[in-house]
Amino acid sequence: MKELSGRLVIYLVGAACIFIILFGIRASAYILNPILLAIVITITVLPIPGLLKQRGLPGWLALVLTILTVVLILAMVIMTAFFSITGLADQIPQYLNQGSRDISATNAANTTVSTSGLLSSAQASRIAQSMLASVLNLLVQLGWALVIFFFMISAAISLPTPSRLGLNPQTPMVAHVSHLTEDVRKYLGVLTGINLMVGLGDALLLWILGVDYAFLWGLLAWFMGYIPSIGFIIALIPPVVMAYLQYGLETALIVLVGYILINGGVQNLIQPKLMGNRLSISPVVVFIGLFVWGYLLGGIGAILAVPLTMLVLIIMENFEGTRTLAALMRYTGEEPSEDRQKAAATVKGFLNKLRGAPTEDG
Repeated sequence: MKELSGRLVIYLVGAACIFIILFGIRASAYILNPILLAIVITITVLPIPGLLKQRGLPGWLALVLTILTVVLILAMVIMTAFFSITGLADQIPQYLNQGSRDISATNAANTTVSTSGLLSSAQASRIAQSMLASVLNLLVQLGWALVIFFFMISAAISLPTPSRLGLNPQTPMVAHVSHLTEDVRKYLGVLTGINLMVGLGDALLLWILGVDYAFLWGLLAWFMGYIPSIGFIIALIPPVVMAYLQYGLETALIVLVGYILINGGVQNLIQPKLMGNRLSISPVVVFIGLFVWGYLLGGIGAILAVPLTMLVLIIMENFEGTRTLAALMRYTGEEPSEDRQKAAATVKGFLNKLRGAPTEDG
């Protein structure tokens, strides 16, 4: 009984420490977001300078070209999003007026429907200002991430190998970190290409249908593709609403079906072949991690939910007390039979340990 009470105290203290750390992360989100985003970008593009040097370019030129490529791409995204959303915010009352006129024209029972039936001009202005402020906050964090990325990739390229730093490359911690960076790089590389295909397909569909700001909605589809599970739904709502306000219910339904076909086709046919079972994380853990990181870090936390969850699992696997829980969180049911048996034995031992029952090891 005394041993059980002592174990319960340890668990309670550990849970309290976790909550303190989590709320400390939430309070520091504005500082952590650009740093985490810069780390992920650095990990993703780190092999590019080496590939350029293999083509015969000097090291400094390979570094400069890598930085310029990343800066130009993100700068184009930031400028496009800023100007498009600024123009959209100014035109929201016009779209609402047009939608109100369409509703009143089709409503024979009530011919007095006005803009107030949807949203008043004051409400529309407040929504537009709130949306613009949120986007500006996100763009500022992206700008800071670019600045941090500039210094981070320069330091990463000049960093010596682990052996030259006096570290043993065969130690579990170094091997886990190397494995993590490789997994994050491949995951984000494949996902970026898939999101680009989805964004271009969605933008082309909207452009053919004549929906305003088609490129902005394609950019949103590309951006939201990094958010698992709910990113597609978030990217779907604005273009469907825009199509409804411009052309009515029929065009909105076409946009809805088109999005489902494009996104569903790519994610169900192309993504599994390119990505495979690379993550080795339970879908339930990914889904929960999305809400946890989204709550702690906001929108950027939702985008980085998968890499951050992978980092937490790597840390847990390096400590004896949390290694079993990490193995349980990585179990997806698609492992080979031997791995499934090991996972089942691990879970059984973990449950016996919680009950205080003796394990097979004695």
